[in-house]
Amino acid sequence: MSWRALENYIVDPARIAVIGAGHAGRGLASYLAIHGFDVSLYNRSIANIKRISKRGGIKVHGIFEAFAKLSLVTDNIAKAIEDRDIIIIIVPAQAHTFIAKSMVPHLKSGQTILLMPGRTGGALEFARVLRSHSYSDEILLGEAQTYSFVSRITGPDSVLISKVKNSTKVSAFPASHNRRFMRSLRRLPITFNMADDVMETSLDNVGAMLHPTPTILSAGLLESKEGGYNHYHDAISDSVGRLIERMDAERIRVSREFVSQPVSLLEWLRSTYDAEGTTLCECIQSIDAYDNVGSPSSLNHRYVLEDVPTGLVPISYLGRLAGIETPAIDAMINMACQLYNYDFWSSGRNLGSMGLEGLNPSEVREYVRTGVIPEKYPEEYSELHEIPEVEIPEMFGLEVDEI
Repeated sequence: MSWRALENYIVDPARIAVIGAGHAGRGLASYLAIHGFDVSLYNRSIANIKRISKRGGIKVHGIFEAFAKLSLVTDNIAKAIEDRDIIIIIVPAQAHTFIAKSMVPHLKSGQTILLMPGRTGGALEFARVLRSHSYSDEILLGEAQTYSFVSRITGPDSVLISKVKNSTKVSAFPASHNRRFMRSLRRLPITFNMADDVMETSLDNVGAMLHPTPTILSAGLLESKEGGYNHYHDAISDSVGRLIERMDAERIRVSREFVSQPVSLLEWLRSTYDAEGTTLCECIQSIDAYDNVGSPSSLNHRYVLEDVPTGLVPISYLGRLAGIETPAIDAMINMACQLYNYDFWSSGRNLGSMGLEGLNPSEVREYVRTGVIPEKYPEEYSELHEIPEVEIPEMFGLEVDEI
């Protein structure tokens, strides 16, 4: 099911909080403000949004040429989410627990929270924090499979929006709240498709396929030249594309244990960007929206530091749960561990942090549908495993709000 708001026409406009002022957060906040919404923008560091705060908004280029006026720009999360109908969280996924714990004392019944995106297991991890504060039934929580735009920061108070994606999959956790969740999101001028549940949005994590492998395999060029190439068009060659396709085939095999109709990376590129071609490399080269996308300027970048621990690692663990081997995915995780001299396996999302430890695939499917923990685990199970917080960005000097 899809909805798109009429251009320049808003029915029952929602008050929105955008949490995270990186490339994606600035693009989304600007897009919503241009469409007439009352938008607050939060960033953990005020220094990164000082110019936006002073000007009261963001200059937008690309598909729009406009000034997006924001009602509030702040580093105070309580003020950012106060009286907001919809809270959209756009930070690196390993910061989700930190953001959840920061927000939870200030949430009010009836608010909607959308993780854009959740990566793999984001809503499951976030829900454990809400449950610990008795918010599980009062807050509509869900995640998107990916970000709805292609946007890049072009200056301290400006952003380029080069593409609005054709549609974005979303689901509530639990899936029994899907219709209520979609009724809330339909107030936004974005096309959303309702997924069956958060296992579908989580396992359709295309960022885990497209980001870390080209970055890791381009490490020498990246470090010697400090970037300066196009991540998609230059770093995804025929051979790299074939490796990513093998990793994607493993992701699909894992997904089939939890999801009724998993979508391959090639299928997603065709439906999202109208990509053309029979191979990944051909499809990537046909996407004009990637023309203005640069590359990381160092290895301290979310393409690895986010997408390995909250993408590849949980996909591998879900494969183990289902008895599915993922040798290509595991090899890339191990390569990242060696390249960074860091244990992504232990720091990444695992079955315990997602609340799935000890479950079988059918029990996982039931859990994401109902939100009810199987009786063999006590309710306080969610307190037995400490969820790792923002270790990787702090360790490597990456701002958690930079996207």
